[in-house]
Amino acid sequence: MTQLSNFPLDVDFAGTYLQANGIEGPGNKMLSGISDRLEIINGAARTTLYGADRQTNYGYRTEIRLGTFPNSGECWSSVDFMIDPSWTTNGVSGLGSWYPTPDAGEELLVKHVNIGLRLVNRDTLFVNVPAAVLPAVSSTGKTVAIAKIQQGQWHTVTIRVNLQTTAVGWREVYLDHVKIFGEYNVPTAYEDAVGPSFKMGPRTLVQDYDKVRMWVRNAKQWIGNESFSTVMREAPVSPSRMLRQ
Repeated sequence: MTQLSNFPLDVDFAGTYLQANGIEGPGNKMLSGISDRLEIINGAARTTLYGADRQTNYGYRTEIRLGTFPNSGECWSSVDFMIDPSWTTNGVSGLGSWYPTPDAGEELLVKHVNIGLRLVNRDTLFVNVPAAVLPAVSSTGKTVAIAKIQQGQWHTVTIRVNLQTTAVGWREVYLDHVKIFGEYNVPTAYEDAVGPSFKMGPRTLVQDYDKVRMWVRNAKQWIGNESFSTVMREAPVSPSRMLRQ
């Protein structure tokens, strides 16, 4: 098992890539973040998206890119997140995703994220994957798992995917060490030269809110074959939902 990245997000945004309110760039050049959108407060990253914010890279987003995976093999991401009590909209918002990395000339081609986390009604977490069978390009997704979360409480989400363009791949999502989604013997990757990038932070399609805010900390990524217990240093809890093909 090889650790690709470790971002505590407790002091600064070094090593990340930031996007908010029409501004984007390397965290190494914006160590303190983007004013009132991406900030380090009390040892965690506070991410805020306002209803009047400008688009950033064709979307309303306040996101932290935390690293990029290779496009083949077993890949992991784990991060702590909390929905701030000030989040009042019941609309749909992205919370975090593995975004496909476009090949040259495909920058405007819309591909659904490899795997994405969505929030609805402030307390319901949805896991989405592409609607089409990969590696076919799909701009739409389908929901494969639903779980309840608590506003104002820290949660840990772990995504584990064997990225493959043939039906030898698999993908899993754990919420607070409980497996909420598992799908096996399926292709899980687009035919891209570079694998997906891992981002966290609110992203919306419409601005039906005054403000949405969430917190992020302890973001890590790994590659390699290993058990959940070894990587997370705790045995997983029995799954609540699993899909098989």
